[in-house]
Amino acid sequence: MNGRRSGKLHHALLIRGAKGLGKARFARLLAASLLCRSAGEGGIPCGQCKECLLLKAGNHPDFVVIMPEEPGKAIKIDTIREFTRAESMTTQSGGYKVTLIEPADALNMAAANSLLKTLEEPVSQTLILLVTSLPGRLPATIRSRCRRVDIPLPDRHQARQWLASQSPEADLDLLLDLASGAPLLALDLADPETLQQRAAMLEEFFAVLTGKQDPLVVAARWDKQEPGRVLSWYSGWIIDMVRLKMAPDTQSLLNPDQRKTLQLSGNSLEFKRLYELLDGAYEATRNLGGQLNSQMMLERLLLMLAGYGNRA
Repeated sequence: MNGRRSGKLHHALLIRGAKGLGKARFARLLAASLLCRSAGEGGIPCGQCKECLLLKAGNHPDFVVIMPEEPGKAIKIDTIREFTRAESMTTQSGGYKVTLIEPADALNMAAANSLLKTLEEPVSQTLILLVTSLPGRLPATIRSRCRRVDIPLPDRHQARQWLASQSPEADLDLLLDLASGAPLLALDLADPETLQQRAAMLEEFFAVLTGKQDPLVVAARWDKQEPGRVLSWYSGWIIDMVRLKMAPDTQSLLNPDQRKTLQLSGNSLEFKRLYELLDGAYEATRNLGGQLNSQMMLERLLLMLAGYGNRA
């Protein structure tokens, strides 16, 4: 909000941080502050003026949201071309024109290159907000033309208090561990169906590892879930297997409720195999939304897991 008051707000902000920290909420609040005609102290939008009401209704002509057509898919060049054509037009309300791109790491290479010209030749009174949990997936040319805004993890005590106010019956510490301390992600996991889904997928993970389930069948089932979450859970299980193999008494686990099973499974594999599985998970995460479809990526990961399990 300081940039608004000083009149020195950069034309593009790269809002970075772990998943589940409220980056998109922060971006929308900033947009609301800039569009509001009667913002209060600290830039807090009034919520009552014409601009605020239009924004709440999703009809503000000077606020554009660019997202993938489907979760986990890429933002394509045609979407950015349409945006850049409109970007050359002046604002309709006479104030700021704000564009939110979320997640920005979903931009494919062609779309990122198309956006670059707009970042290089900014239009007055315009702001582009790029929100991402994976800034390394954005080209350096894009990152270098944005001012970085880092959203840090909150203090554990604060996160626990907030989560208790939202879901008082939940196992707060377990949820925060599963979410790596990110409160919004922890709240998302508090849904009993989500935890049941995680438990079912973990059983299938072990079944593939021990040769009790067909990896291709499991990949088809997992592909029906949100791909980013699937890859996050999958990589988290392998990370804990590595940690427990290195230090059996460690308390630094992403899945503390599954310590015994993950330790047993990790001990059955060589470090080399575990790191290869983890590399595969990271590569799949980097390529999410790219040319290779998500089911093929999952098949590749689970076939590798099954192959290494059979060699144990």
